[in-house]
Amino acid sequence: MGVLTGEHRYQTCRDEGCERFACRVYKEGYAAGYGAGHAAGMAEGFAAGYAEGHADGMAEGAETAAEAGSG
Repeated sequence: MGVLTGEHRYQTCRDEGCERFACRVYKEGYAAGYGAGHAAGMAEGFAAGYAEGHADGMAEGAETAAEAGSG
């Protein structure tokens, strides 16, 4: 059995019960890779961006408060 027969592409197969080997292993690998990538990206992005974003937000809030107090 080939990876692609007719129009049944393993990359786009949405049949959760599909027994084709290529479809099953692709879905398993995609799910594992997506979960691991999401977790790693979240941790890295949070570490890189939180301090800067928090500082910018606090500075913006202080400026807005100062402007409101001077009016």
